Amino acid sequence: MGLKSRLRMRRAERVSCGTPFDRGHIHHILTNPIYAGRIRHKGQVFEGQHPAIIEPEIWDRVQEKLKALAAKKRGARRKTTPPLLAGQLFDETGDRLTPSHSRKYGKRLRYYISHRLVKDRSRKHPDAWRLPAEQLESLIADLIGRSLTRKDAFAGLVQDATAAEIADIQSQLQSVQTKSKRIALVERVDIQPGRIGVSINRNHIADLFGLDAERIDPKGMQLDAPFQVRCRGLELRLHLSNTPPEIDRTLVQNVIKAQRWLSMILDGKSFAEIAVAENPSKGRVQDVVDLAMVDSHLLDAISRGEQPYELTSDYLVEKGVLAIWTQQRSEYAKL
Repeated sequence: MGLKSRLRMRRAERVSCGTPFDRGHIHHILTNPIYAGRIRHKGQVFEGQHPAIIEPEIWDRVQEKLKALAAKKRGARRKTTPPLLAGQLFDETGDRLTPSHSRKYGKRLRYYISHRLVKDRSRKHPDAWRLPAEQLESLIADLIGRSLTRKDAFAGLVQDATAAEIADIQSQLQSVQTKSKRIALVERVDIQPGRIGVSINRNHIADLFGLDAERIDPKGMQLDAPFQVRCRGLELRLHLSNTPPEIDRTLVQNVIKAQRWLSMILDGKSFAEIAVAENPSKGRVQDVVDLAMVDSHLLDAISRGEQPYELTSDYLVEKGVLAIWTQQRSEYAKL
């Protein structure tokens, strides 16, 4: 076997044994003719002088499948998610929110932005909105779903509704479970700091349930809810204020690890020994173990998902955990 061939095989062994697999590693292994007793030179594959690890016929079939998949992938057109609320969103100034998008790490990210950001790019607009589209659509669909699925929803919504009509409509609600179907009922959405208002098109409701639109109370077509936009690092999250708290499972898991590692340290283990036993790096153990010193009241809040939104594992590792519990309560409450 030549020097280059041996180097390639050693590199393949390091890739397969020394580091976690990713798609590039797997593709390199699957397309490497070394394993079939062959060598590649200047783009061509030749028979080698070393024994094959796998049958050359199997390797050939794998190459055919990979080529077929690559051709199919190149020919396939990527599906884009349409903006479900285009033309229906307005901010507190009356400005329409326009669909927009950006790309990050090759992924297409959709937004709804105040039109003035598009119309006049030369000026700053500190009061303009730029909201993640999928989150906003899900939030509005959730608000509509809650309204439609209340037990008393149609008793007050439809004038002079009979018991039979109410029972029939309640059974038909099963057809309005998807996000797109719920948003199809929307006529207009008004967003302002702290609140979101959704106007339902009563003609759409009437058509959906086979009712006369005049029997539907217009007041019941107006939905209103507290609304929050929170930042966690560079990530933006939208919330209805009366939604159940969301538990930060990464923070919970890291606190549990930190408590276990602190117990091991008290038993005489070093950071290096913990790293070998638990499989993180030594530096990661040193960074995370301080989370074991979080105040007990904050631990209760973390377990319920009620801690300050910006209080994350990354924040605590970067800033360091304050040594005194009373300081933790006062400082972290400001986040």
